[in-house]
Amino acid sequence: MKFNFNVNDILDTKEIEYSGINYNESESKDFIIDKTGGEFNLRVFAPLVFEPLVKSDLNLPSLRIDAVTVNLNRSKIIKKEGIEGRDSTIKEHITNGDFSISIEGLIANETGDEYPKEKLFLLKQFLNAPYSLRVTHAILNRFGIYELVIDSYSIPSISGTKNIQKFTASATSDETVELIIRDNA
Repeated sequence: MKFNFNVNDILDTKEIEYSGINYNESESKDFIIDKTGGEFNLRVFAPLVFEPLVKSDLNLPSLRIDAVTVNLNRSKIIKKEGIEGRDSTIKEHITNGDFSISIEGLIANETGDEYPKEKLFLLKQFLNAPYSLRVTHAILNRFGIYELVIDSYSIPSISGTKNIQKFTASATSDETVELIIRDNA
């Protein structure tokens, strides 16, 4: 999926020339920026890439899904203590919680009217994998999310289409924890 546009044609004035990423021939993972350098607050279809998963019992190649939207939610862990004589509680920020991630996407067979069974089979293997999955996605990576664990997923049907399959998934952000084993002998 490619978009061809010149970011300077989108900006209100020509006096601000954008010198960053070449947007003249941009993939959909790039964002349209406004003249102050911030992103527009729109749902953006950005590709989601499941990076190759190589384990002793599972070997999956990467899977790129072009039509994906994500929604992020995060709650904080805050300890609240009531103290006699106060009308409110005292709050102590313990830590930020994990991100809850909702993923909605479409997988398609770009070459014809056939059902995307190979891509769906690979997607199913990723969604069922009992491991943390490494992902590349513009929004997720900007929030520091490079790994996630799939909590649940759904593969609903779309009436009237042959070559497109919708999917939704709920996931939780994950981080690799490195353990250091020290020999105190």
